[in-house]
Amino acid sequence: MVIDALGNNQEHLLNEEGNSVEEEPNDEAKNFIDLLKAAGDPLYEGRKLSVLEMASRIASLKCEFNLQHRCVDGFASLLNDAIPNNNQMGRTFNSTKKVLKGLELPHERIHTCPKGCLLFWKSDAQLDKCRVCGSDRYRKTAKGKLVPTKVLIYFPITPRLQRLYATKNISDDMTWHAKNPRVQNTFAHPSDSEAWKHLDTTFPNFASEPRNVRLGLCTDGFAPHGKFGSQYSCWPVILTPYNLPPSMCMKRPFMFLSLLVPGPKNPKGNLDVYMQSLIEELKQLWEVGAMTYDISSKQNFNLRAALLWTISDFPVYGMLSGWSTAGKKACPYCMDKSKAFWLEHGGKVSWFDCHRQFLSHDHPFRKNKTAFCKNKAENGMGPHIMCGEELWQCVKDLPKATDGPEALEKLKSAKKGWFKQSILWELPYWKDLLLRHNLDVMHIEKNFFDQLINTVMDVKDSTSDNTSARKDMDKHCKRRQLELVNGNQTMPKAPFALDKAQKKVLCEWVRDLKFPDAYASNLSRCVNLQACKLVGMKSHDCHVFMERLLPVALKELLPLHV
Repeated sequence: MVIDALGNNQEHLLNEEGNSVEEEPNDEAKNFIDLLKAAGDPLYEGRKLSVLEMASRIASLKCEFNLQHRCVDGFASLLNDAIPNNNQMGRTFNSTKKVLKGLELPHERIHTCPKGCLLFWKSDAQLDKCRVCGSDRYRKTAKGKLVPTKVLIYFPITPRLQRLYATKNISDDMTWHAKNPRVQNTFAHPSDSEAWKHLDTTFPNFASEPRNVRLGLCTDGFAPHGKFGSQYSCWPVILTPYNLPPSMCMKRPFMFLSLLVPGPKNPKGNLDVYMQSLIEELKQLWEVGAMTYDISSKQNFNLRAALLWTISDFPVYGMLSGWSTAGKKACPYCMDKSKAFWLEHGGKVSWFDCHRQFLSHDHPFRKNKTAFCKNKAENGMGPHIMCGEELWQCVKDLPKATDGPEALEKLKSAKKGWFKQSILWELPYWKDLLLRHNLDVMHIEKNFFDQLINTVMDVKDSTSDNTSARKDMDKHCKRRQLELVNGNQTMPKAPFALDKAQKKVLCEWVRDLKFPDAYASNLSRCVNLQACKLVGMKSHDCHVFMERLLPVALKELLPLHV
């Protein structure tokens, strides 16, 4: 109401000298600030350590080392006896928790259908059985107690964003994207991207308040028990505020876990069911906002937020977007105009030679009939890339995962291509965004590097260069020197493959490598000298190896033309 009446330019908050007028914090922020002041008192006279710092460190140690309550009680009591009598130290863990009580951020536990087709939430909150599949909401324990079969944990994002503005050393950085001068033609932050600028141009009212938050969403499967425990896959959904400077916005404290989707299996198309509470809150943050106190300017303002894009690997891209990322039509840009084909012997889809169509008309590669598909020149042009409005026309009549049993049956029988209307289309601005989904580079880079290094080192059962690949190559390419001989029984050695002595040299070189601190992990642990192969490399290891080490490593081992 205030913004409608007075506009969003904040001029009414300036005094006669043009300086901003300080305001009293709203009730929620006032309680938080008062709590911090009270807990900032020293533990005892002459000691700088505050009551709050001691309580938070005790709670942190309990979580980190999974200590029992009684163990923490004993340590708290011992510390109380060890320090002067006029201290404010609690003797039990419960008294320590009371100090931190006001600092806690809320979370909700939402019961879900065991098969993931319904949330027992809102109008369905009182149901005991799933109205879609009939599954029971509760199960009985050995003691006869009823417990929910499956629980989704939801961490609302609004209070977490408000907490950023209520924290002195962070609130000022939340407007970094607007205050810092940008270097032209340099991409150093998401605010340099065309997608960010497009959102600002399309919604100038939203862009006029620099404290409004732009968010990124990412998710993937996570196995909490590791490779050797029971198979269980839970799905954390993480939101990141991009207002912060590059040195902060991708650090752990600012990556907010918003949903913890329970397993034990991949939610697949039903991921939308679990995201309902988050999407409703994002809609609220866009349309209404939340009254927030900015401690750096000492003013209250209406905080709004927009989801800029999602970030995921390719399979999750399909779960979030509603476009099936399997089969010949996997490419979400080419769609049904894809030129992918099945490999007769490899039994997989190949996108070999699908990219020359995007080159300029006079590019020499277009007429090359030997280096790509044999005897084939490329004269066509790439398919039209659809805008958000065109995509909305494609999906607006499709079923949603949240529409009930009939929609779920349609989703299961859906063919390749669009198989659902993603819940993200419920966001009022989603179709107006320039970019909706991103692919996680590190995921793709690791998968690519694993295939590349295993092929170069000719690792048995892990190489992409096998008899099936040679047979398919014979059909589609002109590579005489690599074709199978002796009645398709013998594979000529490829010029890109290392022999045993070269593999040993490479492994010994990697084993003895030294890096500056924090540049890369210890790659020597990834070397298996006996088998002459590299194993267990993490995403960042693969990135460093492929970007920096591979050209150096292979320069002396492989022929010059390779």
